[in-house]
Amino acid sequence: GYSALAMAEALSDDGEVVACEVDPDVAVFAQECFKESASGQKIQVKVAPALLTLKELAAANESFDLVFIDADKAGYVDYLNFLLETNLLAPDGLICADNTLMQGQPYLSGESTANGTAIAIFNETVANDPRLEQVLLPLRDGLTLIRRV
Repeated sequence: GYSALAMAEALSDDGEVVACEVDPDVAVFAQECFKESASGQKIQVKVAPALLTLKELAAANESFDLVFIDADKAGYVDYLNFLLETNLLAPDGLICADNTLMQGQPYLSGESTANGTAIAIFNETVANDPRLEQVLLPLRDGLTLIRRV
């Protein structure tokens, strides 16, 4: 929720953040917190699995300049592919994927968690997609900025 609020605070008065949350209790808590901010009214929380929400938004012909991915790591590749195959990401839009360093797991030999393995696959998918250019920022747990070429 704090990422959504930070983005909402940076938006113009007519800007909007659509947040995907799978847990209804977390969504209620986040919405209560958003009420404490002057920018909270810019945030709409959709309660459903992220890919389902993305499909609903695409069916409604929504388009976004920025998509921030910070959901279940195993779904990152599916989210990326869906964004690239639909109108959901504006032509000059930017995808920001969080946790792309995942405590170093994608780049360390040896045992990795399921999330570490999923992020390694995502990072490789992004790096090998000729439609994309990207930069991985080594901030905290890694943030990758992705755009179409």
